[in-house]
Amino acid sequence: MLFEILSRLGGYVMLTMRDHAVEDYAELRDMDGTDVGELSEDDRACLDELGQYLVATDAWQRFGMWLLHKHFEPAPGEVFVERTIREPRGTETAPIARSAFAQQGLSTTAIRFDESVSSEVGVIGMEFAEPAEFGGVLPLSDDDEAVLAGIAQRLRAHGKIERFGVRLIRNPLGLSEHELLSETSDSSQRTLHCTVTGRGAMPAHTTIETNWRWRVVQGETAPMVMAECTAGCKRVGEGHDIAHTHSPEGEDFGND
Repeated sequence: MLFEILSRLGGYVMLTMRDHAVEDYAELRDMDGTDVGELSEDDRACLDELGQYLVATDAWQRFGMWLLHKHFEPAPGEVFVERTIREPRGTETAPIARSAFAQQGLSTTAIRFDESVSSEVGVIGMEFAEPAEFGGVLPLSDDDEAVLAGIAQRLRAHGKIERFGVRLIRNPLGLSEHELLSETSDSSQRTLHCTVTGRGAMPAHTTIETNWRWRVVQGETAPMVMAECTAGCKRVGEGHDIAHTHSPEGEDFGND
């Protein structure tokens, strides 16, 4: 169901957004049961071009990219909502009944593109947070239409429209450049846990990158566009789901 019109031009809707349905998650590949986390050279090339584009459009501080995948699915009428945990620093994301919030009580934090919208740029809100969780970051608006259209165009050109989505860059936890979010899922509670972890504490061979942002750094001859992973799934045993392990009760696995 269309719930928000973000932009109009000459009387025509140019960018539309809707809440995700069960089907929008059901069609995603599962992090534990598939190879969705294995990035190919084509994936890296696509991400590199997107980073260059975000820097060129001065949107690199506004948007990052995220790997489209699932750990579990919502029930009808539920949407994925993130809340911030102050101590220990982290976040929890879980499906909650949309009816528990006022119409304007949630804002979108992560989207995928809606290919069923043919003549316009359609996006699907995949994750949400309450306005208080945004700090000084503005919610999606009509000002974002052009950049999102450019991202969608590049994803289609690379054949990656079903591979990557877009995430608003927020920092409710005050992460430094030496920190990132480590994710683990708990399918028994249908909750995604993210904890703040030092970059050096996330071994590359046990971490699957799931979120990226870009920044501009000064090189010897010219500025360079550098990518950095901002969140990664942490392997737990043979997978990423703490509900599937047989470790002693009370063992601390960090997060997804």
